[in-house]
Amino acid sequence: MTTHDRYQHYGFGGDRPPIRNEAASFPAGDASNSIVSGPLPGMMVINAGDPLDVLPLPAREKVAVLQRRRAELVTLYRSHFEEEQALRIEIFKHEARIKELQKPRGEGGYNLDSDAPQVVAEQKKLDHKRADLDRVLAVKEARSLEGKRVGDLLRNIEVAIAARPAGTVGKMVEIEPPPFKGNIVDTIAGKQRRGRELLADLDRCRHAPRPAAVRKAAMIAQVEALAEQGRPDAASSIEHGEPIAWPLERFQCDIFNGAAPGAIAFGQLTDVVAFIAWLFKDQLIERLRAELDAVADDDAALSDQERREREAQILADLLALEREEVLLIERARSQGLPADFRPDCSVLALLSITWVAAPPPEPREGAGEAGIVRHVGS
Repeated sequence: MTTHDRYQHYGFGGDRPPIRNEAASFPAGDASNSIVSGPLPGMMVINAGDPLDVLPLPAREKVAVLQRRRAELVTLYRSHFEEEQALRIEIFKHEARIKELQKPRGEGGYNLDSDAPQVVAEQKKLDHKRADLDRVLAVKEARSLEGKRVGDLLRNIEVAIAARPAGTVGKMVEIEPPPFKGNIVDTIAGKQRRGRELLADLDRCRHAPRPAAVRKAAMIAQVEALAEQGRPDAASSIEHGEPIAWPLERFQCDIFNGAAPGAIAFGQLTDVVAFIAWLFKDQLIERLRAELDAVADDDAALSDQERREREAQILADLLALEREEVLLIERARSQGLPADFRPDCSVLALLSITWVAAPPPEPREGAGEAGIVRHVGS
């Protein structure tokens, strides 16, 4: 980290000099002849490092390659943009020249036909410029798409680092290069196709219906709790001679025609649903049981435990597949073959890492000595 970069974060960096209050010029034995080691009591020093510091060196090097590539693409895009603007100006000039050559003499032109040598020559120049513009636009579009892909990869890395489990750092994961036969580009496409199949399996797993028996038990518990909530208060009538008290429900509503915008009001109404559940509990349970039977699909149903286990297995298979895909892409790129990392590729696979508990920090010199007074010469 350069001297300029050291102060770009909130702290001074890990190599900041210790804070020392030295007074060695005073005679020995003087009360002011002392050194206060470490940060002063009550002083909070913010020391926030680079987010990439949680990655091992090989992973940081991969990120650096992507960052350099993004910088190159930005430079190339600007160059193509400038070339595009220059070509558009040239095209405009040629079009204006052709128009001037064909304009009637009374309007300040030369009244030449389209097959006149001057017009034909100018038209050839115009066609060449238009062809050059088409070429520049095609290259510019390709650079733009690649720049977006690289930018998405870098953003995904930033998000993954920020969302990693608390107290963890990256650790490199080494796997054997996957064997393949034939064209490596076709093998990569096959891995990506299998990845899409796993994502479809994951979607089906997450949206699989629940077993009817489990939901019926939950429904009965819900209705019984609601029935207890809707029980009228008859005890007060016996003990205090009061009318039967019906179950109440608190509600909130917005006021749109009031003086103050965003005003709300609160009130209470008889909880009719809870009262019906108390009055017709058995009938309500039977009717709801029939409704659940009508929409149940136990052949495709998964319990919560089965859902968690299957989802974990699919995610593990998907990560292993993406790690192999990344290795194949790196090999293909080293051979100059057309292969790119997918923008939605797992960051763990892209950087060949996994998150592990961070080791305890090494104690710094003078740590824990805040406020300790040392006398010089004693």
